[in-house]
Amino acid sequence: MGIVKASDVVYEYIRRDEEGNVEGITTAIDRVNFDIAPGEFVAIVGHNGSGKSTLAKHINAILNPTEGTVWVDGMDTGDEGSLWDIRQTAGMVFQNPDNQIIGQVVEEDVGFGPENLGIPTKEIWERVEESLRAVGMYEYRKHSPNRLSGGQKQRVSIAGVLAMHPRCIVLDEPTAMLDPSGRREVIRAVRGLNQVEGMTVILITHYMEEIIHADRVFVMDQGKIAMEGTPREIFSQVERLKELRLDVPQATLLAHELKKRGVVLPDGILTGQELADALVGKKRGQG
Repeated sequence: MGIVKASDVVYEYIRRDEEGNVEGITTAIDRVNFDIAPGEFVAIVGHNGSGKSTLAKHINAILNPTEGTVWVDGMDTGDEGSLWDIRQTAGMVFQNPDNQIIGQVVEEDVGFGPENLGIPTKEIWERVEESLRAVGMYEYRKHSPNRLSGGQKQRVSIAGVLAMHPRCIVLDEPTAMLDPSGRREVIRAVRGLNQVEGMTVILITHYMEEIIHADRVFVMDQGKIAMEGTPREIFSQVERLKELRLDVPQATLLAHELKKRGVVLPDGILTGQELADALVGKKRGQG
């Protein structure tokens, strides 16, 4: 079993009228199965309402399945006695960093979680330093969070989760409220945690360019996993992604259009550099 595993997970939202009678049931998660290995970088994508954020909340035991089971490091998220350990193992970062930042100074905010865990003071400050360095925010440790950009605030939020030493970090659309520069900052930090620190990363996003460096991608639609594969395998199916109302990176789309016009290119081109290299190589081959 991996660090996070889901088995036949179903989650239903129940709508009730003012008297408490059931008006309707919406199935947000519909028989989802996956097994995520320690150290893996998994991206979960889908259009609004596809179920991806609902699924994310199951990994941190914010929600429990209507049917099926989610395990985090072997612990059943439905076991109330394991709740504290589950949330320490799988840290959660949400969309709006302002909802997670509570300290008046960056380093105090990052130290808040470990302090609540009863960590000795000396170790708290060690954790604060290592976490801020991991996300490239150590030089801002004495700053007020209110004076930071959106991307910087989100990196502080991530540092606050890291300071609790989770084995896995779940990011629920962490760049949704950021500008392109802030999004790049946060994704760079997340990639560093995965590649340098070896941390398991589960990234929920609707920005398709953010999943290029993931090990695996789950594409959700109507509560189900509609596609699964490497980024290259996923982006090789442009028409299927369009059917699922998802965008693709500009380079992938351009390569797809060129191939439709008879240009021979490899499947699943992910970046502008890959497309340029393929076109230059083709030109040399003709020369």
